[in-house]
Amino acid sequence: MAKITTDELPQSLQTLFIEVERTKTPLTVIHEGKPLVIIYPAVTETKCAPCGVMKGTGEILGDLVAPVNEPWEVLE
Repeated sequence: MAKITTDELPQSLQTLFIEVERTKTPLTVIHEGKPLVIIYPAVTETKCAPCGVMKGTGEILGDLVAPVNEPWEVLE
């Protein structure tokens, strides 16, 4: 993908691009009554929580694989 800086563009385009970024709304450029290009605001990647972030915060109460001695209320 080709890249250029905003300094290489006319001031009117720079203003439109800043508006697209500010409002997060796409801009459609029309040529001879038909859409030519659609300009979208750039999406910045957000970092997700690393794996294991909750490690050590849980607690195991009793045996996880033992049969249940008491019937569940929802089954009655």
